[in-house]
Amino acid sequence: MNMSADNSNRDKNSPFITLTGRLVLRTFGKHSKSEHLGVFLVTDQGDYLIRPSGANPFMPNPLMPLAGKTIVATGCIEDYVFLAQTWKEEE
Repeated sequence: MNMSADNSNRDKNSPFITLTGRLVLRTFGKHSKSEHLGVFLVTDQGDYLIRPSGANPFMPNPLMPLAGKTIVATGCIEDYVFLAQTWKEEE
């Protein structure tokens, strides 16, 4: 899989990085109006709310079926969310 990224149209403050971690489901925004079940990427560097780049944040996360699996994902971090450009299950 080609992991290179086109750098021409992205924000220079959000460099692409590759993270390896396990996907877990956790409550996000507990006791707030935005409380929902979120998909988190748990890595050695920290835990990140993760969703595919360009995915609607108000729709079910397409990564939910991979919960419990370890993935390698490339994307960028914006605020507290890891926006995945590409991902694959680790062998």
